[in-house]
Amino acid sequence: MKDFQPKSTEVRKGNWTVFKGLCKGCGICLLKCPNQALIFGQDKGIANQPIPKVLANKCNLCQTCEVNCPERAIRVDKD
Repeated sequence: MKDFQPKSTEVRKGNWTVFKGLCKGCGICLLKCPNQALIFGQDKGIANQPIPKVLANKCNLCQTCEVNCPERAIRVDKD
């Protein structure tokens, strides 16, 4: 199931990961992000909906997306 491998993006002093096998593409993370650092990308999640992608230059690893994701499909790791 290569399509459901986590997709990680290196962000300043950390990593932002979305787990495609958990993400339903609800968009709550996009709405809650205080820096508007998330957009819907081309990849699809479990419900065949677009999943979020991080804009590394805007993300400050605040973890708001992780905390608000109802499916726990996002992980933010600070170095």
